[in-house]
Amino acid sequence: MQSIIDLIRTSFSNEIALLIISMLPLIELKGSIPIGLAMDFTPFEAYGLSLMGSTIPAIFILLWIKPVFDWMKERKELKKIADWAEGKAFKRKDNIEKYEYLGLFLFVAIPLPGTGVWMGSLIASLLGLRRIKSFLVIACGNTIAGLIIYIFSSFFF
Repeated sequence: MQSIIDLIRTSFSNEIALLIISMLPLIELKGSIPIGLAMDFTPFEAYGLSLMGSTIPAIFILLWIKPVFDWMKERKELKKIADWAEGKAFKRKDNIEKYEYLGLFLFVAIPLPGTGVWMGSLIASLLGLRRIKSFLVIACGNTIAGLIIYIFSSFFF
């Protein structure tokens, strides 16, 4: 992951690099805010760019992940990847399924490993939750997660 971050940072302006870094599924906002602070962005800039970048993938996941997975499942070499991702999502779906949008909000808002925009969007899509409402709930949850990460990061930067 570090080599990917280094490649992005050397290929783009710092602002675009932080936006792209925050879009990566394992990093998202949880990793990009501290990275932004380490890149000497102001706290407001690190938070804003990270929030913007980490929210963007939700749009594409909510709109297209099901057709993409269906397409992948038709190809022997990609089927395992789609099945693996769906399996990961279904392992975490219980609270979202039970509480729907409140569960989705909390899943994204509480910054723990394996939670966030990518997984929340995937679960919402696979459960058939309404796209626009899911996006708004995910964006709000991501905003709260960012504030939590920002507060914890401020102790170190």
